[in-house]
Amino acid sequence: MADAALPVIVLSDPDPLRRHETAELVQSWYRTSFRVLQVGGPAEVVRALRSLADRKVPVAAVLADEAPEPGAAPPGVRWLPLAGRADAVPGARTEPVRTDEAPAERLRGALDDSLCTWNADFHGDLPTAEVRGSRFSPAAYAVRDFLGRSGVIFRWVPEEDVREAPVTVRLGDGTEMVDPSISELAERLGLIRPAERDHYDVAVIGGGPGGLSAAVYAAAEGMSVVVIEDDAPGGQAGSTSRIENYLGFPVGLTGNDLAQRALQQARRARVEWQPTRVASRVTRTDTGEHAVEFVKAGTDETASVTAAAVVVATGVEWNRLTAPGVDRFLNSGVYYGSCLSDAPSTVGEDVFMVGAGNSAGQAALYFARYARSVTLLVRGTDLGASMSSYLVQRIERTPALRVLLGTEVAECLGGSTLTGLRLKDRDGGERTVPADCLYVLIGGRPSTEWLGGTLQLDGRGYVLTGSGGAGPDALPMETSRPGVFAVGDVRSGSVKRVGAAVGEGAAVAQSLVEYRRRHPERFRDARTSCGF
Repeated sequence: MADAALPVIVLSDPDPLRRHETAELVQSWYRTSFRVLQVGGPAEVVRALRSLADRKVPVAAVLADEAPEPGAAPPGVRWLPLAGRADAVPGARTEPVRTDEAPAERLRGALDDSLCTWNADFHGDLPTAEVRGSRFSPAAYAVRDFLGRSGVIFRWVPEEDVREAPVTVRLGDGTEMVDPSISELAERLGLIRPAERDHYDVAVIGGGPGGLSAAVYAAAEGMSVVVIEDDAPGGQAGSTSRIENYLGFPVGLTGNDLAQRALQQARRARVEWQPTRVASRVTRTDTGEHAVEFVKAGTDETASVTAAAVVVATGVEWNRLTAPGVDRFLNSGVYYGSCLSDAPSTVGEDVFMVGAGNSAGQAALYFARYARSVTLLVRGTDLGASMSSYLVQRIERTPALRVLLGTEVAECLGGSTLTGLRLKDRDGGERTVPADCLYVLIGGRPSTEWLGGTLQLDGRGYVLTGSGGAGPDALPMETSRPGVFAVGDVRSGSVKRVGAAVGEGAAVAQSLVEYRRRHPERFRDARTSCGF
């Protein structure tokens, strides 16, 4: 949909610099669904609303310090005050926060709720949803996490805290789904477009930063590309609350924003995006091409595509805790990674996090704005050994956040939900503490089990490439199977950083170009128009 045809969010703020910064953030949240129109004071709001009405441009919301004069805003349009940013999310902390984070922290929930209502009342065609269920239901958590990381605007309505209660999802068009699988939900929301072909020049397995980068650069070289992703865009990076050291973004950006930007760019390059498709095997055909088999998430339905070349970019998974009780409370008090939309639900609660990397640090800072307390459990004795210095300093300045060094989880306690943790320190001492939630963000294990031994791995399970894979004649990042490449965190010897994964995705495109030069007969769609 062209920008001019998108519904409008009117943003009014007399301060031009603050207005511009806030508009950039709001536009990043809804870049494919709404257009943000910046105006100055109240008089400009009235003129803008009248002009939009004359041109029959729908207005979904008005963000302004002062409410529009009576009759100026179209029926059903909700005014959200910018002057009350600190109170936009009930229960959120009001301690000073960085200016660039305030709109994201305090307006997103209220704006999501307002836009869901507007879309339903005025029959908008946006992918929106209302989710009802228990906060401690594993199924409800999976749905919320997927919707949030897929960029879907949704309203969360928690009901009685019964883990077995059904999860009800009401879509923007009024359709109601009960306990849907993630793939069913993605299809009904229109997040999956029908595959245009059964053969591609390149099949990328994994939609994180490395995979999406490889897809964009390969498409720019005239190749037809499909990305097969088992969940939502962005991989682990997509769920981080802040990436502050990514070049070109001086105030940083969220992992979800980076993922949505990359996906939008890939689609513009005519890359086919197939989420909730779990790759299960890669085999070589008689013609030297490759068949990628996959399963629709949450179902037994299988399918496959063929490709001249394959890029494995499946990244890493969080390491699992082995303490008693962890599995019993999985996604109902104990979580791997952090679902950012859950943070406002932790008001008045005691939250614990396990991890010592940047992802854990950013998540702890984010949740500390809502929870009564956040405790970061670190097995080592020096937080700075694995976390960036700027994060360590920020954690030290956050009153609601404490760090326990040399400490690990010995047991998770509770009945139907998590109520406490038994902690163990390096000297063997133990203590029990009350806990409402535990988020685990430790280490990473490569997502390579699905390969079933088809590619050579190193001793830790990472994919060998180059001379360590196919031998001295291998192309850069080529694995032990010719025509199959690996990039990002899943590759042996790679630097586990977002920027490094993006760089590898760009670099592997040159290997794909050379592979096409050597085997032109396998690339049936050579010089496909990429859409740039």
